[in-house]
Amino acid sequence: MKIVFGLLALMAVGGGAVLAQPAKTYSKNPTGEGDPAAITCRPPMQISSRRLLGPAVCKTNAEWAQYVKDGMTVSADGRSDVPLKQSGSCQIVGGGGGSASSGGGMGATMKCD
Repeated sequence: MKIVFGLLALMAVGGGAVLAQPAKTYSKNPTGEGDPAAITCRPPMQISSRRLLGPAVCKTNAEWAQYVKDGMTVSADGRSDVPLKQSGSCQIVGGGGGSASSGGGMGATMKCD
């Protein structure tokens, strides 16, 4: 009888370890800082041209650090790797052709990300 209770206790302790999952932290822009083995999740993001959000994307900090090093991130739908957007990048939108001296840029606007 003691053997049965001992086995049940051992299974309960061992089974709990299998069910335990590492704690996850969330960051809007994971950079990989901290413990390389720790898991960081990016919350769901808006998928362009859809009303729905994509999934949360969870990776180890080591993986997020490699993404940053490579200038990449995970797409909003969580399915592919995409280049990081460069902050402060701007481009001229609209306006006519021509050189700056002929006023070709008149009526143009700047669109910045």
